[in-house]
Amino acid sequence: GDGDGDGDGDGARGARLLLLDRGGCAKTVERVERVTRRASVYGARESALGALEALGARTATASVAACDAESKTLTLDDGARVRYGALCVATGATPRCPLPEASDGAVDAHEVRDVESADALARRLSSMTATASADSDSKTKRIAIAGNGGIALELVDALCVRGLRARGLEACELVWLVKHGEVGDAFFDVDAADFLLRALDARRRDGEAKDDDGADVDWDSPTPERGAGRSTKKRARGRESGAAAGPDWLDRFRAKSAANDARAPLSRMKLRVLKNVCIREARKDANTGVNVLTLSDGTTIEVDAVVAAAGVEPRCDWLDEVAAPRSKADGGILVDACMRTVGPYGDSIFAVGDACTMSARASNPETPWFQMRLWSQAAQTGAFAAKVAAGVCDADALGFNFEIFTHVTRFFGLKVILLGLYNAQKLDDVPANEVTTYQRESLADATYVRVLLVRGRMMGAVLVGDTDLEETFENLILDGVDLSRFGPSLLDPELDLEDYFD
Repeated sequence: GDGDGDGDGDGARGARLLLLDRGGCAKTVERVERVTRRASVYGARESALGALEALGARTATASVAACDAESKTLTLDDGARVRYGALCVATGATPRCPLPEASDGAVDAHEVRDVESADALARRLSSMTATASADSDSKTKRIAIAGNGGIALELVDALCVRGLRARGLEACELVWLVKHGEVGDAFFDVDAADFLLRALDARRRDGEAKDDDGADVDWDSPTPERGAGRSTKKRARGRESGAAAGPDWLDRFRAKSAANDARAPLSRMKLRVLKNVCIREARKDANTGVNVLTLSDGTTIEVDAVVAAAGVEPRCDWLDEVAAPRSKADGGILVDACMRTVGPYGDSIFAVGDACTMSARASNPETPWFQMRLWSQAAQTGAFAAKVAAGVCDADALGFNFEIFTHVTRFFGLKVILLGLYNAQKLDDVPANEVTTYQRESLADATYVRVLLVRGRMMGAVLVGDTDLEETFENLILDGVDLSRFGPSLLDPELDLEDYFD
């Protein structure tokens, strides 16, 4: 951004790069661990925004109030104006609110989207467990988490499986409100979700989990029967978000939750899972101060706090839709093959991360890639846009950077690797008789493998546990090799696929 001298009091005049952030901090990639050639695990470090000036950038703690795309001018919240040659929108997303509109501000609700919100939840949990520990006769302390994606899975893992060093945690209960028939619907089909639940229960009963002496779990409502078929597939209000929590947010959350008593024994919350429900009404009892939730099945529960983990929506309402057209599907800023906006100002406005929608690439049926608002994809789109802006990449490089969907994470203590169109994404128009799935599982060694083939060619895979198949399967998806001759033996542990496709 180049200051125009009109209200530019932040010293940005002449700077080649200006970074603006309302919270004054930034997440920088600290390490990248390669799992396959295209799948990586990212580690992030939180740093003060000003620390990036050592790299040659100018920084300012401010938010953008308005953008005049015609004159290439930003108006900041303090009235200052900044002119730019190129603008990159990396404003992320805001959490959806699972609470009814009428309950806005009426109940004790938390979200996990940035550093500040994660810390606030940790403080709330620490306060709640301290009360439970001090008063053994007090009523059960209870938190409800509404959502079924990655944040929900990670919180359940932290509070009810891995546990925290917090006194009184064992006297508390986590109620997981899942609007679907299976957990992890944002990531898994019914078969993979069911395996995760059974693997968790086996680890709990056998005490095999590292540093895990078991957790009390009540899986309410029957789990759908397992089969080989495919599953069918508002924003939080109030406080403005700051820097994203990043991929390592859970480590910070666990440390903050136990900060007041690091010598406390490891303990876990009880867990109750309610499936096929959502919150219909939420209010605070005027006499007791307790939050009362009425669910869609008519039941009511009393909780000390509600955690919103129901997904996110792009945060770009400050940018005029004429300047940067939006996707009708999810509200993200539409971008082309170079991460430029598709509107009349594509020569000067880029959008990356959760704020953008790559509809053209995501809808291409020949490409085993789709968009999911993950930290890894945010880093990937940001890096690609930077290369385009620097003149070292163009649209021809898009395919090499976004040729296959990959995601590496851990749920319930198990490594999870998702490759390609693992859950039949983008395959709605493919005849059912041309789609084949094979799966194998072993509770003994906590591994699950599921592959999806279209006309004999692998299009996606789900790998849970230490399978050592990720590199091979990634190559098979990209190479498009016809695997019809193998049939179900494709997943035979005795079959060394690398001997066939080296």
